[in-house]
Amino acid sequence: MTDTASKGFCPQGKTCAAIVSVIFNDGLDAVAQAPDLKGRSKSFSVWQYGAARGVERLCNAFADAGISTSWFVPGIVAEKHEQLLRDIVTPHHQIESHGWDFERYDAMDASAAVDLLKRSRDRLSAIASNEVSGFRLPAGNWPRHFDRLLVEAGYSWSASLNGDDVPYSHSSSLVEIPVHIELEDRPYFQFNFTPAFPKGQSRIPSYEAVLGNWIAEFDAYRKYGLCYVIQLRPEWTGTPGRIALVEALLAHITGFDDVWLATAADVARWHAGKGLAAPGDHPINVYEAYVDEERSRER
Repeated sequence: MTDTASKGFCPQGKTCAAIVSVIFNDGLDAVAQAPDLKGRSKSFSVWQYGAARGVERLCNAFADAGISTSWFVPGIVAEKHEQLLRDIVTPHHQIESHGWDFERYDAMDASAAVDLLKRSRDRLSAIASNEVSGFRLPAGNWPRHFDRLLVEAGYSWSASLNGDDVPYSHSSSLVEIPVHIELEDRPYFQFNFTPAFPKGQSRIPSYEAVLGNWIAEFDAYRKYGLCYVIQLRPEWTGTPGRIALVEALLAHITGFDDVWLATAADVARWHAGKGLAAPGDHPINVYEAYVDEERSRER
C-alpha cells in the first residue's frame, strides 16, 4: 500500500489534522457487556459519574483551550440528558450519532437498522446546533455494505473503522475517519471490581505514561501528515486528576501553528470535497475483494 493518500491531505499551510472527540453513552457500553450492571447501583454509579461531573469538566477544559469538539451520543442518552446537552455541550460543540440504544447493527436486518439510524439522527438533530451527519458504531461488527445504510439514513461520514491514518471514502461515498484504540481513554482507565472491568483487573496505569502515549502518537501523526483523533469519555477522563491530562494534551497540540484542529464533520467535508476514491489496495477494498472471492468459491 502506498502513502499517497496522506499527501496533501490538509488545507494549505497545515501539516496534520487533529480531532478531539467525546463518546458520551452514559454507561451503555458497560451494560452491553454486563447486563446486570444496571441493578448494581454502587457499581453503575462509576459510569454515571460522567453525566454528573465529567461532562462539565471536559467542556471547561475545551473552553479554556478555545476549541470545538465532536460528541457521539446515543439517541436514548440524548432523551435522558437533554438539558445537560442543551446547556453544556451544544452551545460550543457538535453532536453526532452513536446509534439509538447501543444496539448491534450486525444482528438486525437492513430496514430495522435504517429505522434506528434515522430515529437517532432525528432525536439528536432536535438538540444539536449542527446538522447531525456523523456516526460512530456502538457495538458489534461493521456489517458488509453498512455504509450504504448510513447514507440512506442521511449520514455522510463515520468514525468507526480503524484501517488507515487519514480519511477515506467507501464506495457509497460515505467518508470514514479512522480511529485507533491507543488514542482512547477507556483501555487505560476503565476499572470496576464487580463486575470486573477489565476482565483480569489489570491495574490503572500512571497518568504520566498515558499522556506520554497520547503525545508520542500526536507527534508522529504531525511528522507524517496524518489525522489524529483522540477519543475521551466523561466518566474516565473527567475526574479532577485526569482532566489535567486533557489540558496538557490540548496545550501541546495547540502549541503548533501548522496543526488543523477541526471537528470531525469539518474534516469529513474537506475530504469529501476532493472526490477521491480509496485505491484498490486500500484495506476496505482488499476486504471487499476477499469476501467476494470467498463467496464465489462457495457457489
